[in-house]
Amino acid sequence: MKPPSLPAGFILSSFILYPVSMADWTGRRILRELSDQELRQRILTTFFRRGDDHARHLAIVTLAGSLRFRPETLRKAPAERKAELLASRLAAADFEETFDNALMVYHTSEAREMLAAFLDQWGIPHVEGSIEVDDYAPPSPEAVDQAVALLRDRFPVRDIAVYLASAGLLMGVSIPEWRAATWPTADRLAAELCPPLS
Repeated sequence: MKPPSLPAGFILSSFILYPVSMADWTGRRILRELSDQELRQRILTTFFRRGDDHARHLAIVTLAGSLRFRPETLRKAPAERKAELLASRLAAADFEETFDNALMVYHTSEAREMLAAFLDQWGIPHVEGSIEVDDYAPPSPEAVDQAVALLRDRFPVRDIAVYLASAGLLMGVSIPEWRAATWPTADRLAAELCPPLS
C-alpha cells in the first residue's frame, strides 16, 4: 500500500499529521543558536568529563587535526580547555557527531533532573531520566507545550529549549514523532530567546 501524499511541511505518523519544524535542529545549530556561551561550555565540558572513552578519543583526534595540534597535547589539557577549543569549531561539519554526543551526555548526567521532570509530565517510565522500556508513546505536541508551561518556572527557558531540540534530534532518529512534538516548541522558545530584529 502506497502512503498518501502529504502537504509540504508535514509528516505522517500513526495516521496523524504533524507539522515539521521550519528547519531541522542539529547538534551544531542547538549549541550555536540556543545555547549561550556559559551553557555551551557546560555541555562540552561535561562531554569531556563524562562521555565514553571512544567518543572522547575521536573528538580529540579530530580536534587535534583541525587545530594542527598533536593529539597527546590535547589529551593532557583540562576538560574546560578542550571544551573551549571544541566550541571554536561549531561551524565545522566534522564535529556534528561529537556535538550530538555532547548533548546526550549532558542531558543524561548534568541535566538529568530536568529530563526526569519532562518524562514524568509525559508519563514516560524512566529511572532517573533514563527510559528503561521500549514500549512507550512519545509526547504529543500539546503535551510538550503543557509540560513547558508547568516547568518553565522551575528550569531556565534556554535549558528547556536546548533539551527539547536535543530530544527531537536524538530520539527522532528512530521515532519521528519526537521531532514533530518537540521541535515546534523549541522553535517558539528560540524566538522567545532571540526575538527577530524589527
